[in-house]
Amino acid sequence: MNFLAKLLLSLLTKLLLLILLLGSDEAQAQRKSTSVRIEKRGVTSISVNNGFGNRFKVEFKGDIKLTDDDADVSAISPGGYMDLRKTAFGSKRRIYIESGESGNLTRKYYVGGSEKSFDGEGKKWLAEVLLEVVRHTTLGSKERVDRIYKKSGTYGVLKEVGNIENDRVKTVYIKHLLDKSPKEENLLSILNVIREGIDSDYHKATLLKRNANQFLGSSSTAASYIQAASSIDSDHHKAEVLKTSLKGSQLQGNQFKSLCLAAKDIDSDYHKSSVLSHALRNPDMNPEALKILMSTARSIDSDHHRASVIKNALTRAGVTSSSYHTMLSAMDGMTSDHHRDDVLSKMLNASLDNATLDHVLKNVNDMDSDSHRAHVLKRMVRNQSFSKENINTFSEVLERLSSDHHKSEVLKYASRLDLDGEELVTLFDTAKGIDSDYHKTEALLALSSKMDYTDSSMREAYRAACKSINSDSHYRRAIDKLD
Repeated sequence: MNFLAKLLLSLLTKLLLLILLLGSDEAQAQRKSTSVRIEKRGVTSISVNNGFGNRFKVEFKGDIKLTDDDADVSAISPGGYMDLRKTAFGSKRRIYIESGESGNLTRKYYVGGSEKSFDGEGKKWLAEVLLEVVRHTTLGSKERVDRIYKKSGTYGVLKEVGNIENDRVKTVYIKHLLDKSPKEENLLSILNVIREGIDSDYHKATLLKRNANQFLGSSSTAASYIQAASSIDSDHHKAEVLKTSLKGSQLQGNQFKSLCLAAKDIDSDYHKSSVLSHALRNPDMNPEALKILMSTARSIDSDHHRASVIKNALTRAGVTSSSYHTMLSAMDGMTSDHHRDDVLSKMLNASLDNATLDHVLKNVNDMDSDSHRAHVLKRMVRNQSFSKENINTFSEVLERLSSDHHKSEVLKYASRLDLDGEELVTLFDTAKGIDSDYHKTEALLALSSKMDYTDSSMREAYRAACKSINSDSHYRRAIDKLD
């Protein structure tokens, strides 16, 4: 084989090896893992698999302090120890450092199963591997943060966090940093790292919930906090963080709007509704904020959960007329007559103005069930005062009921209203639309109790309604009221 052929073969071999290595990146990433076990006797055991046969295990007890260059162990609390074992491409090495009762350190170094001198090769190997260990574990984390912070401040600690791959370890470093009560501009930098530098929803949420009071201390950090919460994919963790942001804080204007946008992005109707219901606990929520919240509620697909949010809004003190309209608009698209009935019936327990009553009637008109329609209309009659315009709309809704029984029952309830002549004539005309002679007669007899028999126009309207009764016996029962 000539030189050129050998060269081509060598290049081809290297290319194939590179392809195999690149192609296995995803598989190696999947094989990477970190496990942590903490025993009751104070022993922490951490195993790290970095892929490509590179793994190490460190077990330690007590407080471990490192040298400033992270190349050696400077101290271990009395009775403590550190046991470091590493395997790389089949080569096994181990360093065991133990602290006596006086704090003196004893070091042992092993290659394979044989003990070697620590002072030469062992010390060099520890310096090579220790930085990798501390960046994959929490070993000496507090002391490292203290040291880096003293030298380079928040920027230095966050820079080191950027060198750490494991989200759990990143979280511990950021916790230690936050314990130093950073200033506002530093909190913004920390939030940016949490948002963009931590992949785990659990660890991201843990930091945001644990330090919510710090992060929500100003409008700028509050806005950044909501952005960090928005970056969480898990509906559960995102909802928990958003609810935490509402505890004891007064998110204003754009911050509250951002929170609602983050909640809108939650897929789970349960978690979305829990955030919105939590927000409704704020007694100082203004109508504009409620409007934003109700707009978010409209994105809830589940009628049950959407109705739950609207009903929670109805329990707030001092609900304004505009707020009622906002809540009624939030019901658009609801298909469950049961839940629509539930909300409207609760709303009708309050005294509503005429414009709001008309909006309620339009919601009733969107219902399919005659039973639920009738239930809401009867509650409206029982609890509200009607204007002439309300009576007209009420009659239009009532005419669309297909059940003669329910139509008659509602009209009998309507006889409780304080009706003038024109309003009563309107209801007489509605009764004419009932097909069943029995139910029509029952409705007319109930309404006749409101009739002024000296008013000729009222008598003629009643007579015209009676003439639409086909049954002689029922006609006689109704028309006898005029005699």
